[in-house]
Amino acid sequence: MPPTPAAPPAWLSTWMSAGAALFFLLMLSVPSGYSVGGGVLLLGGLAVWWTSRRPGCQHPGAEHTPGAQAPAPWTAEDRTLCVLLLAIFAVNALAVLWHGDSGKYLDQGTRYLLAVPILAGLRRIRLRLDWLACGLALGLFATAGVAAWQTIGIGLARADGFVTSAIPFADMALTMAFWCLMGAALAAFGRRWGWTTLLLAGSLAGLYAMMAAATRGSLVALPILLVLAAIALLRRAHLRPLLAGIAILAAAAAIALSTLPIGHIAESRYAAALDEWHAYTQQGDATNNVGSRLEAWKAALISIPERPLLGWGHEQYDAHLQELIEAGRVAPFVGTLANTHNQFVEIWLHQGGLGLVAFLALLIASFWYFCRRLRAPDPAVRVLACCGAALPAAFAAYGLTQVILGRNNGVMFFLVSLAVLWAAMRQAERDAAQAKANHRT
Repeated sequence: MPPTPAAPPAWLSTWMSAGAALFFLLMLSVPSGYSVGGGVLLLGGLAVWWTSRRPGCQHPGAEHTPGAQAPAPWTAEDRTLCVLLLAIFAVNALAVLWHGDSGKYLDQGTRYLLAVPILAGLRRIRLRLDWLACGLALGLFATAGVAAWQTIGIGLARADGFVTSAIPFADMALTMAFWCLMGAALAAFGRRWGWTTLLLAGSLAGLYAMMAAATRGSLVALPILLVLAAIALLRRAHLRPLLAGIAILAAAAAIALSTLPIGHIAESRYAAALDEWHAYTQQGDATNNVGSRLEAWKAALISIPERPLLGWGHEQYDAHLQELIEAGRVAPFVGTLANTHNQFVEIWLHQGGLGLVAFLALLIASFWYFCRRLRAPDPAVRVLACCGAALPAAFAAYGLTQVILGRNNGVMFFLVSLAVLWAAMRQAERDAAQAKANHRT
């Protein structure tokens, strides 16, 4: 058997817990805020690896510190997630080299590589979940403040935070709001009313930010999130607090939509989507939001079969797209778009079948690993599993109408959240097993 690695020093638990809290606190409320928490977590993950290189060596004082614990067993699920992260990076690097693309197209792919030490480090320390919950709620309060300042204070039609677009701003705000809501439910089950209030208020703040962005694509994920929540939470003993929370959220959303300007903006945006759909399907108008997306998908799906393995280089595809336009096969407006506005099509187009398979494998594996715990006996495990399953499911939904992982903020949010939620759920699972064993003895 290989030697047992040393337990990391206890201060690394504080360091990485602070990094996770900072990540969500600053994610949407500060320009490039995700870099702060992400950088802290990366340094912490590397420090965990460095300090555990000597097998079986216990760091002085670690056994007396609440943050310390014996190294968590490394499982096949952990290894699979790391292998899939590395595979996505490898295919991205291979495609860039094969096509002779600029090095800037390695940027997002490199984040998958850097996520491995973060995931590995988080699995070997004890996360302070109260810090994480506090960072999440306070981050959403700040996000709602930014949204209010942009829409009410300076008169923007749609809030976009500091992530360059209203679409990812709304998507990430909705995802964080859902996590806050799940945390509020867990706190209510334990009759921790202070935490329940804080997290429920954070969820409302996140929903406000999403509505202020008036983004239609976010709504695609809502049914998925509701189904996951129902599977994880619906128990007879939990029915009353759940109904109370749902009533509060419904009332707050109704008030916001009926009395605040964001309600009218959102309503007009959703009505416009139907008009744009009819304009494209009946008149061939590819210059509106819906029509341009559909035409971009059409151009990509024409091109993909020509280079199915590693796809098209970015410069190669730009030239090919002009040929399609000149031949009258796609509308000229497509040539003005930055990308295909679909995460799956974008990967398939520029990284071929290899890239698409690697990406789908990560989404499916992570979703399945979390879903396996949705009916766990321990409520903390169920809630964290639900939050974790919501991440790949929601990003798959968001990716239908945008390339959300083509931005640094989007890919960082996805990868760091995946690592944090996976480590937190495995920690809760281990704690529940230990509590059960102690109860038996």
